[in-house]
Amino acid sequence: MTNELRFRLRDGEKVTGFVRRMPAGGDFFSRDGFWWTGTPLPYEQIDEWTGWKDLNQKHIFEYDIVSCKLDPEGPSEKAAVLWDEEKERFSLRLLERDMHVPMEMDGIRMFNPRQLRVISYLFINPDIMERLGIQER
Repeated sequence: MTNELRFRLRDGEKVTGFVRRMPAGGDFFSRDGFWWTGTPLPYEQIDEWTGWKDLNQKHIFEYDIVSCKLDPEGPSEKAAVLWDEEKERFSLRLLERDMHVPMEMDGIRMFNPRQLRVISYLFINPDIMERLGIQER
């Protein structure tokens, strides 16, 4: 994990870019996550980076939908990445079962990044958000 903070910037269902907040101060913006500039980008919503990358080295943000394996030898399941306000940590909310699984506990990762793969965004699936009773913060 790095001291750098990252965020995904959105306008509703459209990703407008990313921002990197450096420990020494200063924000850098990018439309594609590759080329960075000091020029701010427009956005309405901001999603926090979990500090994790998936098996394809893609950054995992809150409101991502991931394919995950609770048991490395078991089947894959779909889960939403959410911030747990009460426990102050990111968790996976399994979509087919009413179950939350913490991504980390006491600084120990509960998954190997090879067990996670970003497959979609929760914010483009309002039916899933409604079914789970999820409100964006």
